[in-house]
Amino acid sequence: MRYLFLAIILLTLIAASTYAYLGGTREPEITLETTAAPLYLAGQPFHGKVTGDAFGNLFRQAKDAQARLHGDLANLYLNDPETAHDTIQAFIGLALPDTTQALPAGFRYRVVPAGQRILAARLTGVSYLLAPNKLYPAALEAVKKQKLTQRGDFYLERFGANEESEVWVGVK
Repeated sequence: MRYLFLAIILLTLIAASTYAYLGGTREPEITLETTAAPLYLAGQPFHGKVTGDAFGNLFRQAKDAQARLHGDLANLYLNDPETAHDTIQAFIGLALPDTTQALPAGFRYRVVPAGQRILAARLTGVSYLLAPNKLYPAALEAVKKQKLTQRGDFYLERFGANEESEVWVGVK
């Protein structure tokens, strides 16, 4: 019994250390802004349930294309999956500086125009495995706290170099 108690304490310490190492103790920076420049995305559209293999395959294809296109992983969600019963409309791919690069088969460009009013949540030094679970709740809480109206058709997540992550939530 004594060893079981020690094992539980040891596993708890390992889990807490790993969480801290991955950046789990950092808090996101929240800003309300209007995008100044267009954002160019290269990727593939998706419409369906997030539980299927097709959704995961798009992420893998974007990750594979990242080495060749040298962009940040970026996903644009065009509806709220909670209100759509886990069915999403999304564009899964990469954020690129312009539209001059030749794209892999099946990829296409999509432009997010400038002038989008967004609430941006940003984190640095946090693993992309933990970032979405820190960014989305912080952004949605800030929408409520600042008494903004959420658009519900614009969520963009971006995972860049050096563990820089951000989520944009469209607001009116």
